[in-house]
Amino acid sequence: MSRQYSVIIADDEPLARERLRGMVATRPECRLIAECRNGAEARDAIRKLQPDIVLLDIKMPGLDGIEVAEAIAAHNSEIIFVTAHDEFALRAFDVNALDYVLKPVDQNRLNLAIDKAERRRTDGGARAIDPGLLDFLETLRAERSYANKFLIRDVKDLYFVRAEDVEWADAQGNYVRLHAGGKSHMLRCSFSDFEALLDPRRFVRIHRSTIVNVDQISRLAPQGHGEYQVALRNGAKLTTSRTYATKLQSLLK
Repeated sequence: MSRQYSVIIADDEPLARERLRGMVATRPECRLIAECRNGAEARDAIRKLQPDIVLLDIKMPGLDGIEVAEAIAAHNSEIIFVTAHDEFALRAFDVNALDYVLKPVDQNRLNLAIDKAERRRTDGGARAIDPGLLDFLETLRAERSYANKFLIRDVKDLYFVRAEDVEWADAQGNYVRLHAGGKSHMLRCSFSDFEALLDPRRFVRIHRSTIVNVDQISRLAPQGHGEYQVALRNGAKLTTSRTYATKLQSLLK
């Protein structure tokens, strides 16, 4: 009789869990023993049930997949990350022979990941935590520390502006004015604190009071004395100061 492998699915989206459940069901050697709706449930279930394989979503409420992976590092479960993460960051998986499936999940890609996990289980023996996994978790932890949205308190209500939608921002006294989608939004925050919340690979300070989303830059025009005019995709034109021009140049190389 072939070996059986116990599996836990952890994803906060019901449809995602249903899709994964159906895919796992096509593998007769895999036995689904639990489904978890958040990170805390996943951590507790893995500790209690000791599954062979965990299909672990990275972005979940409460504890995310990174924190779950850290919490169960002493256990011997094989982790297959299920993620919508950008592929450039996922190259770490291939280099270090780690496992992932990218959403929307493809049956063939999941099968390859499960095959790899099963081979490792069959090999047996104590297994040290893969340094590549730890490096990848460090990368994701750093990215997780940057803000992905900002809470705006309007006179009437509260709403969010996504960081990726911010085209540029400028200092306005005790506020930061966010320019996004043709509108401006006032965020109560110091400019230095706001800058610290941003991913430095995506946002650059071009002036003492101006920060730009690099993806929104369409053209740079030299103005002399080390300064540039920065044209954005939305038609806005901003000017760098000499102090910050070098940083902008290095980021755009």
